Amino acid sequence: NKGTYKRADLLKMHSYRDAIRRTAGAYILYPGGDGIKDWRGFHEIVPGLGAFTLKPNRQNNGSLELRAFLKDVIAHFQNRASQRESYSFQTYRTFKSSDDNEVNELLPEPFGENRDLVPDETFVLVGFYKSEEHLDWIINHGLYNTRISDKNDRLNLRKEETEARFLLIRTHNETTTSRLFSIKRSGPIVLSKRDLIDKGYPSEPSKDYYLVYEIEKLQFDELRNKSFDVRLLSAYKKGRKSALPFSVSLSELMKAKV
Repeated sequence: NKGTYKRADLLKMHSYRDAIRRTAGAYILYPGGDGIKDWRGFHEIVPGLGAFTLKPNRQNNGSLELRAFLKDVIAHFQNRASQRESYSFQTYRTFKSSDDNEVNELLPEPFGENRDLVPDETFVLVGFYKSEEHLDWIINHGLYNTRISDKNDRLNLRKEETEARFLLIRTHNETTTSRLFSIKRSGPIVLSKRDLIDKGYPSEPSKDYYLVYEIEKLQFDELRNKSFDVRLLSAYKKGRKSALPFSVSLSELMKAKV
């Protein structure tokens, strides 16, 4: 229509924006009089598509709305906590690595409250239990305790440990196990020796403090009845150190399925 933008022009803007790698928006100028048309890709001003009227007259040169828009864009790029900034970083982090990581096993679908269940960024704590009595206590109380430090080793609490979604445990002389549990989202807590004794811990705790996870029955059918060989995991250690907990991604764990 005369005096307004054309749909074909907007489609061209889509093409230009998609063709240029670092383009976050595309806009057209047209000699109309009905003001700015702004379509945001998400919540913020960038990325987006738009159309601006540019119709000079005696009162102004017709660029007021365009100037205001450019000021908004500059202000947006000064915001280092923007969604676009986070999106840009996540995109970089995803594609900077090689593409040889492949997992073809059946896994839970990442949607709804489990939208963040991405195999490479979902972590599994691999732990140890001392006896059948200890295993019964873990299951009955929904708690798993691990030493924070040993004589020669300390547990470095990275997000892989504090944000672990699953717990895989095995015992003495056991390298293949199917004992996989879900870890509750609240994260681990620190309990004292006295706290564990008060909860009916089956033996005398040897340390003053323990890191304790709240666990529950595995929530995903896709992960049930699977066995894993812990020797195939990159952080596995032999001998006395094999009892120390470590974490792996869900992707790596699935590659150790037997």
